[in-house]
Amino acid sequence: MVKNLFLFIFLFSVTVLPQNIFVEASVDTSDYLIGDRINYSLKITADRNVYPLRPFFRDSLKNVDIIQEPDPVISESESEKIFEYKYILTRFDSADVTLPAIKIDYRTEDDTTLQSVLSNPVSFTVHRIVVSQEEDIKDIKPPVRIPLNWWMIALWILIGLILIALLVYLYKKYWKKKPVDQIIQPKKIKIPLHIEALSKLDKLDSEQLWQKGFIKDYHSRITEIIREYFEKRFDLPALEMTTSESLRDLAKHPEAVNVLNITEKFLSNADLVKFAKYQPLAIVNEEMMTQAKEIVNATIPKQQIANEVNNVQ
Repeated sequence: MVKNLFLFIFLFSVTVLPQNIFVEASVDTSDYLIGDRINYSLKITADRNVYPLRPFFRDSLKNVDIIQEPDPVISESESEKIFEYKYILTRFDSADVTLPAIKIDYRTEDDTTLQSVLSNPVSFTVHRIVVSQEEDIKDIKPPVRIPLNWWMIALWILIGLILIALLVYLYKKYWKKKPVDQIIQPKKIKIPLHIEALSKLDKLDSEQLWQKGFIKDYHSRITEIIREYFEKRFDLPALEMTTSESLRDLAKHPEAVNVLNITEKFLSNADLVKFAKYQPLAIVNEEMMTQAKEIVNATIPKQQIANEVNNVQ
């Protein structure tokens, strides 16, 4: 009986042992001038089986302007991982500033439920530039006059004449004598962007990549589809941008604001798999497909929705 009791206590203590994760926020100094670059660091130290999500704190830092949000620098040892974010902030008014504690969401290998931990708040002072009232006001320097280079002007005129002659030649040879009975090319049917993206997601889902063990390929393909959709839908180079750059530019589009949070979680989960060697559970892989389709459906243009409703009627 006593032996069983000790065994139960041991198993219970192992089960409830919390995962180790620690968040430390800091700035490079406590005093700045108006307009200075404020180097704000957020360091996350966690056990190897803990996977923190990218912090999304734009709404929390309302008393400063965010200039740059780079991707984290990730380092690993045998017992822990370190994610270090180095943000560049600024402020254009003097004040005693306190940046609030930042909430960090994370998952573990054994539990997909989101948990969270808070960083420490950070305080510093922004000063005005001291102007001496006793010094005389100095005159503005006159503009520097650059002498004309007539040889360079003549060269540019010559290049312009050559280009004009070339355009006239090409016009007369290829465009002016177009045949009247030329074949009219049929118009290509333009597939709506959301239908194209959803079709690609359905095709990816039918291939069952993650079920066959190709987890990294699955996350690369699904994020590529969404980034390509963002390029066409919001006219931004999402395929060439980092996650933070994509979120920053999406925030500028009124029609994309309502999907910022889900897009941040979607791209952060994919980054963990691609860069931090995270092995997600099946429920996370399924959630990625659900989030991708929700992002597309939530950003369909209102006029497109109205046209589809009228076609159905």
